[in-house]
Amino acid sequence: MGNLLIRDVEEALVQRLKDRAEINGTSLQHEASLALNRGATPTGSERKALFERFEREHGFAKVKTAGAEMVRAVREEMSSNGGGDS
Repeated sequence: MGNLLIRDVEEALVQRLKDRAEINGTSLQHEASLALNRGATPTGSERKALFERFEREHGFAKVKTAGAEMVRAVREEMSSNGGGDS
């Protein structure tokens, strides 16, 4: 795990984290880490940008078929071959 030093944090925020740590029986460091983790969850647009960057870097072609269309095609193929539970 990495280390992070944050300076000049508002005293009210530090106190809220200390209070939460006391209530939860954890350390201030643990509560601060949880708070950062919750706040650093990528948004939908960030996830999309990460995925697009991954595609560019690894050369994956974009799929132009929607997931529902793929499922429909597989089900149709299964039913025409006599398989499937449709």
